[in-house]
Amino acid sequence: MIHGDIINTHAYSFSVSLSALQMAEKGERCSSKVWDYFCKDSSNAVFCNICAANVSQGSIKAKQKNTSNLWTHLKTKQSEQYKEAQQQSEVQKTLFVRTQQPTLPQAFDKVLKWGPSDPRAKNLDKKVMEMIATDIQAFSVVEGVGFRRLLAAAEPRYTLKTEKFYRTDKLHHVHAKVVIKIKELLAVENAKHIAFTTDCWSGSTESLMSLTAHFIDEEWNRVQVVLNVKAMSGSHTGEYIGQLFLDMLTEWDIDSERVLLVLRDSGANVVKGMRLVEMPDLSCSAHTLQLVVNDGLQAQRAVGDILAKLKRCATHFGHSVPAKQKLEQIQKDVGLPEHRILQACPTRWNSTLHMLQRMQEQKRALTVYSGDFGHFTCPSVEEWDLVEKLINTLEPIEEITLEVSKSDASASCIIPTIEVLKRFLETQGPETRGIQTLRKVMLDSLTRRFSKIAESKEAVLACVLDPRYKQRPLSDSTTKKAKTWLEKEADKQHQASSAATHKDAEGYSKKPRMEKSLDQKQSVLDHLYEDMLQSQQTVTGVSESLNEELDPYLQEPVLDRKTGDPLQWWRQNAGRFQTLAPLARRFLTPPPSSVPSERVFSTVGAIYQDRRSSLTGSKAEMLCFLYYNLPLFNWQY
Repeated sequence: MIHGDIINTHAYSFSVSLSALQMAEKGERCSSKVWDYFCKDSSNAVFCNICAANVSQGSIKAKQKNTSNLWTHLKTKQSEQYKEAQQQSEVQKTLFVRTQQPTLPQAFDKVLKWGPSDPRAKNLDKKVMEMIATDIQAFSVVEGVGFRRLLAAAEPRYTLKTEKFYRTDKLHHVHAKVVIKIKELLAVENAKHIAFTTDCWSGSTESLMSLTAHFIDEEWNRVQVVLNVKAMSGSHTGEYIGQLFLDMLTEWDIDSERVLLVLRDSGANVVKGMRLVEMPDLSCSAHTLQLVVNDGLQAQRAVGDILAKLKRCATHFGHSVPAKQKLEQIQKDVGLPEHRILQACPTRWNSTLHMLQRMQEQKRALTVYSGDFGHFTCPSVEEWDLVEKLINTLEPIEEITLEVSKSDASASCIIPTIEVLKRFLETQGPETRGIQTLRKVMLDSLTRRFSKIAESKEAVLACVLDPRYKQRPLSDSTTKKAKTWLEKEADKQHQASSAATHKDAEGYSKKPRMEKSLDQKQSVLDHLYEDMLQSQQTVTGVSESLNEELDPYLQEPVLDRKTGDPLQWWRQNAGRFQTLAPLARRFLTPPPSSVPSERVFSTVGAIYQDRRSSLTGSKAEMLCFLYYNLPLFNWQY
């Protein structure tokens, strides 16, 4: 019997050890081994399994209960079982500690710092540099206590470098690698014809010239790349700007023959620079529209008077916190949105429109405020009527400005939007009474400033090859001119086709183009577009081979202007129009404005913040370059 008990005891000990080992291997801490000799009834009272004695846990509160009395009971009443429990408890602790402790190599790996040449350290160096560029952070962020603590907690083996390391070594290294990827992307086999936008900007310490490149790849995706934000020195003459443009092309191994069109602002020095280097160029349509609006706003005295009155009103609320608070209370009382009063900015005409819209919205609140507190003269009934008519005139122009400023806009929309805007400004009726002078001056300015647009081969052929417009916005004479240009371009294309090879541009992220959502809100321009696009001109006199494609293409219904995607249409129909499709890829490339280059300078302004005001032009250029182009390659370079 004793022998059997010994066997059973050893078997029990082995099973307990195995259970402890299994739990320890799972990283689980076992409960106290003393519970192998005790149990609880339904009321949570504790009883000894051997003698059935009731043993207290020291408290009735769960958090204050312990096993001290249980161990004491075993020690005094059940000495053999007490020894077994003590042994099993030690086994349990040993196994748990053994599984939790790292091996010697693991321990050293967690303690030893990575060397500067360790691939893991280099990868984190690169990630830190990418964060600085992508999030427009100052280089001094790496000296911040919070950032250093974060990285030390996330990866103790990594040693964060000094600000100088990222400002010099790593910035140049990452920039050089991305430059290589951009050059591969812009290689002639990927981008035979490239359009460019350029603009100039001046800050407190630097003057910069931006350059963006645009092309349509073989899969009919629009690709935009920021190439340069080049520091300018000396006098910014036309000769200087023209030479700087050529230098930037050379830097990117781009021959001037591949330059399809340059979109630029209307500054005399920039215009002269492009003429001197004989580049096909076009004024930014958005900038030109701003000049048209400014001409109109300055032409009518009554308009100038009401704008001056409203600007004084906006200035009052902009400079007085108590005035804002009083206006907010009035807005609540009369049930108007608690919107702040907007001020017009001299360099952005649409800010004048936004000021007028906000004033009209807050008309009741402003009238109450003026009557109660004075400080400014509220517009009269006649002046409020003039405000409404100004808004109705300016809103369609803003709609067109936003359309030509879209990131996916093409030069194909320039001629149609100008034609529609002319028709809009020619409209007369009760809604235009009192602002006829303004509208006439705008119409004359629009006609004069865009008088040469029908002579631009790029703008005309882009319109014809856009399935939303085709030849319908063109005059008969321009349509004939388009025929001649198409004939010549098709001939040149045929001669070069035998040597042409096409490869997909690899490495950058290609986002699938989706159908545009239908905008249910109809604007005043929509019916003007519909009238214009219903017209049909027959293009005659083209060669038989070209006419086999051109005539069917032109006879098909136009694509919906708002929901249609011209690049998606050509992606689906290129096989049917094998002569026209390459021409469409080429001439749909240019944007209608230099807004892409202008947008770059908003980033430059953020880069030249107070913490980085001492940054040199070359480093600002590299940071801006990385900000735009790292996401283009999905940070893979």
